[in-house]
Amino acid sequence: MRLVNYMFGAALLAAGSAAAEPLPLPRWNPRAPENSQMLPAFSYAALEQVLASIGASHHRAAQGPKGRILVTFPNKRKATLVLGACNAEFSACKALSIQSYWTPIAGDSAERTSKAVQAFNQRYSFGKAFVAADGRPALQRYLTADYGFVRGNLAVNLLVFSNQAERFAAEVLQPLETADRQP
Repeated sequence: MRLVNYMFGAALLAAGSAAAEPLPLPRWNPRAPENSQMLPAFSYAALEQVLASIGASHHRAAQGPKGRILVTFPNKRKATLVLGACNAEFSACKALSIQSYWTPIAGDSAERTSKAVQAFNQRYSFGKAFVAADGRPALQRYLTADYGFVRGNLAVNLLVFSNQAERFAAEVLQPLETADRQP
């Protein structure tokens, strides 16, 4: 018992001395028993638990309409989760949109960007890539929970979306930016 107390005290001391450094985020366990849990609907609480389990940092949007969570995935890609078809408290929502937007590519033609986005959509069908009305390249995934959603499937959808966002940036946006800088 003394050894356990000593180790606990040492861990607390070490944590206190490293207060300036954030603790490492947990690694998602696909075999965790809670992954088979059926979520009756999307909600802040359910989304925040799943985001924590995959190691994503997140916070509720302070401004704008309710029903938004700002996320930074473990691969540093950012997204906004938008709850839809909700009750007044946003505790039971039937729809979830996962969205990432980038800044417009300076000096690039809208036609060239559009063609690159279309080619991406032909190669990958998980999310929809598009150019928003304001010229920003974007990626979106839409999920419904009319009859519930399995928690582990939500985690996988979020992880795959973050990987898709990484791939979109690497395969579409970076080549367009590089081509734009060439004489």
